[in-house]
Amino acid sequence: MKQPLRFAEAVCAGHPDRLSDTIADRIVALAVERDSCSLVGVEIALHRDVVFVDGRIACGNGHPAVDESEIEEIVRKTFSDAGYGIELLASPDGEDEPAEVGFRPDPKELKIRFDLCISGLDPDERAIRGIADDQVIGVGHACRGERAGLIPLEQALARDFVRALDGFRGAPLPRLLGPDGKALVVVRGRSLFAVSLSIQHVEDAEWIGLVEKVRSACLAVASEYVTAGELEPPDASVSWLFNGAGAFSIGGPHGDNGLSGKKLVAEAYGSAVPIGGGTIHGKDPHKPDVRAQRIARERAVALVRGGVEEATVWVVFRPGDEEPAWVEEEVLR
Repeated sequence: MKQPLRFAEAVCAGHPDRLSDTIADRIVALAVERDSCSLVGVEIALHRDVVFVDGRIACGNGHPAVDESEIEEIVRKTFSDAGYGIELLASPDGEDEPAEVGFRPDPKELKIRFDLCISGLDPDERAIRGIADDQVIGVGHACRGERAGLIPLEQALARDFVRALDGFRGAPLPRLLGPDGKALVVVRGRSLFAVSLSIQHVEDAEWIGLVEKVRSACLAVASEYVTAGELEPPDASVSWLFNGAGAFSIGGPHGDNGLSGKKLVAEAYGSAVPIGGGTIHGKDPHKPDVRAQRIARERAVALVRGGVEEATVWVVFRPGDEEPAWVEEEVLR
């Protein structure tokens, strides 16, 4: 019997939703670094050169331990780290206007809007941080495959392909490949069946050469899985599609809006595994959403490392629970 196709996707660091998630997570990291009991629930939305930051940050004793100026630095650095920015290059003869090189929005020109409640953490709230303040269903999954990080092969490949693209934007293609991009990966069993890549690029990019370099980068990643015995060697039957909708020179926040918490499936285990409740982005480690997913994943990994082929674990908190109300396991031996 022919094995079914399995599907997964991932997005690059400059994708609008990924930018939003990264900003939210860096805000959490800053607060928790300052105060391990910090209560953080923030959301990020962005479009073109405007970034909205809203929610609550309760951090520090008495006076707040973070401020908006630090969050503004996080926002601009996240855009810069993803590859956004504009340089002006003078013409060789000095007579023409300097040419703009790079991808917008330029981090220096971002308009950052806040609707944040920032305060110190009240002692009464600090005392109950270990108690769930909401209900949540967390799902954790693991399966054999150390090179894949004990996640489904298709999801691991999708993530690693976009990481290869993210690392590919320095040398040797510093100004050809943009920060935005997506990968869709299809596998059958342990065979790579198809790959669709959406790649942001400069308007005058030499397309054939760019495609071959990107394909080679992805095949180099795939070869690591082959060496680990987790993937059959890809052959000529693999279907590759590059920018199937046409040119992709306008991307990032100028091509689409972004919102934290939208990429639940791409951030989890792919379409074959249930995702449970909400996002973990922008939420501190005490939040039941984060705790439930962490507990579920750790339990699933322990089951696989203990000898089962595959494990999915559900962890459920109710408001007021200090420990999960229910933990349910499903294993394939």
